[in-house]
Amino acid sequence: MAIFSPNEDNEQRRDWSILRDGGVALYWRPEALNKDLGWLDANGYNIIEFDAAGWSSEEQMHDSLRSGLSFPYYYGKNLSALDDCLANDLVVPDSEGVALVFHHYDEFAKTHPAADPSENGLAEVVLHIFARAVRYHLLYGRRLLILVQSDDPRIRIEDLGGLSAHWNSREWLNRN
Repeated sequence: MAIFSPNEDNEQRRDWSILRDGGVALYWRPEALNKDLGWLDANGYNIIEFDAAGWSSEEQMHDSLRSGLSFPYYYGKNLSALDDCLANDLVVPDSEGVALVFHHYDEFAKTHPAADPSENGLAEVVLHIFARAVRYHLLYGRRLLILVQSDDPRIRIEDLGGLSAHWNSREWLNRN
């Protein structure tokens, strides 16, 4: 997919505003997420959804990602392999985009907290890897978006590769 054109009204494009803010957007209300998913679907995005509430172990997460993202049989089921496969094996076509949607991500975050408060838990580390993949694909003009739905409106996911995940534009006023 070609890069955005300065001649377009990019502010009205959901993909442009998500990528402008780092490629990872948080959602609390299902109607806000569904509205953005409708826009993405109508604009040619391949939408792949995951229910992170069912990831009670890191192995379950890797199995779900491997299946949903069609990773190769040799996928190593570890964070390094995830990073590698997102860059080299995830198909993000040039003419369309891919939106990965993680529902109930707060449940996954609760079951995998950091051992030390100064460190990130597994859920944050995974989003760091996905944020890196967003930037990698963008370098080649490919659009990968990460939409993270949380049932906890107070969830904070910060410093994703030097950036913080921001609330989507429909809900940012309600973030507190």
